[in-house]
Amino acid sequence: MKRFPFLFTCVVLFSGLYAQNPTGKVNTKYLRPSITMLFSQPKDADEEVVISKFRNLEVNSKFDNHRIDYPDMKPIEPLNLQKNALIEKYVRGASNPVIAKWWGRDANGSFNYSLVAERGSYTATDADAIISRGSNTSRIEMIGEQLIDKSYILLYEITDLYSMEEYYDRQDALNRKLKNYTPVKRTDEGYNCDYKVYAYKINFNDSVASEFYSRYWVDPKNPDKQKVAAWADATFPVKLIALTGGSVRSAQSKEKSLNTKKKTMRELLEDIPANIQNNAVFELGRRIEDFKLKVTVFKAYPVSAKLGTKEDLYIDQRFYVYEIEQDKSGNQKTNRKGVVRVKTINDNKQVATGSSLPSVFQQVDGGRIYQGMFMESKEDYGLILNIGKNGSSNNAMEGFNIGADFRISRFLKKPGWHLGIDASLRSMKDVYAGDIGTSTRYLISSSELCSGSTYAIAVNLSKESYFTRKGNVYLRPQFGVGLQSYSFKEVGGYEIASDNKDYSWSSLYVPIGIGIGWNITPMFSLEMKPGVFARFAASTDNKEKLIQSAAPVIDNWGFGSIGKMNVGTTNTICLRIRF
Repeated sequence: MKRFPFLFTCVVLFSGLYAQNPTGKVNTKYLRPSITMLFSQPKDADEEVVISKFRNLEVNSKFDNHRIDYPDMKPIEPLNLQKNALIEKYVRGASNPVIAKWWGRDANGSFNYSLVAERGSYTATDADAIISRGSNTSRIEMIGEQLIDKSYILLYEITDLYSMEEYYDRQDALNRKLKNYTPVKRTDEGYNCDYKVYAYKINFNDSVASEFYSRYWVDPKNPDKQKVAAWADATFPVKLIALTGGSVRSAQSKEKSLNTKKKTMRELLEDIPANIQNNAVFELGRRIEDFKLKVTVFKAYPVSAKLGTKEDLYIDQRFYVYEIEQDKSGNQKTNRKGVVRVKTINDNKQVATGSSLPSVFQQVDGGRIYQGMFMESKEDYGLILNIGKNGSSNNAMEGFNIGADFRISRFLKKPGWHLGIDASLRSMKDVYAGDIGTSTRYLISSSELCSGSTYAIAVNLSKESYFTRKGNVYLRPQFGVGLQSYSFKEVGGYEIASDNKDYSWSSLYVPIGIGIGWNITPMFSLEMKPGVFARFAASTDNKEKLIQSAAPVIDNWGFGSIGKMNVGTTNTICLRIRF
């Protein structure tokens, strides 16, 4: 019996048990997808630079780069009612060289198993390697053919590429329709790029594979001119799985800097493809099931699993942990038991031998996790919105609190780190400020009532740290620097103009706190954050220092220490919403 029919028979039997996803059965196996990148034909010289750079990019390391030589798609007008059909026809035509590459088709029309076996071996896990050693048939080679049914074609289309100058022109054109039009400041140079990505999957299931073998398979020992000729018109079914798009910017300041070397305009263009690819892979990873990492829990505490650099794990990447249950009808269903984030990453970029080290995860929500449970990646954007109330003995530092934290742990390669911004807002009505002025003028006397508003806004660095096994509770030390401001609308019965800089005061302050949080769900957390702050002497927007000659009798708005450094306490209670 020839090798390929034998392996095909084994694969068909094996796929029903392992790689396919029968109705009612949870798919717990991650099979490494392959990516073929195709492009819409560039419309001008700038797009040609972007596409040329794009062609040579490597795909994300959790995919196999299945590069083929195939002509760009001719541009299709957005209003063309046949656009979707034309795109599918173009992509279907590309399925021929995609499958030809999988099977190593040569100039004589013969196929071979080399690439299929190589990729199957690289994709195999430790469990596959251990099972294969005890089997008469190499299951690892069988995995290779299952990967063909994970072939994806990503068609990139640039819908608009324009310079920052054109961007400013567009902004000015919109603003001219408004009252009090002021031209925008033209501070940057570079480019903006709007794009779309069409993600198609090639269907190479059992029936398609069977037809491929019967109609097209040729090996060097058994030449067949009719099959070789038939291949010229061969195509394979494709299906649009997801469509995504967005905008990226590659720009720099026009001003010269002694510390940073400015890029050329061509270099700015060449930075665009990597940004588009990173955004596209992230978005498609949230939408396409085959792109989601899947694995079983190798060890329960600390949680560890055999994924790593081969699957492009990154610090704080989120996974849900499930227990698989069976309902009364015999169908499997998942019951979420916990949420974990990547803590340390193992380098597993080699063929599995059965003894690779696992990566370690930090549990951040849920209940008890056990060995053998099912883990699946659930990517999030790394943005946390904070909404709550800030309390303080200084009313100017309290009020409605809103903020946002952006996860930076991926770039620092350390878990839990966030860069954030917090703001507290409060109105002020009929309060006494005491005698306050500058070295050149009187501003407020102790007999005058004042009204207006205050705000405090700070940029901060924080780190979430977990100490309990289930990870429902965390501590978040935080340090920042900010600006606290008074803005007066009325003093002594006289209205203050909004552009009067003498009655707009601000001072720098340094907040330090430690949040104690409880993760209610993967999306919602409650946090209480006691802290202290050091506020420095204030000045007007005219850059004049303030002098307090007589403090108010009751000083609960911080006016008594407006001209000197002072310290105080805060306590913030907020709801944190994670995206």
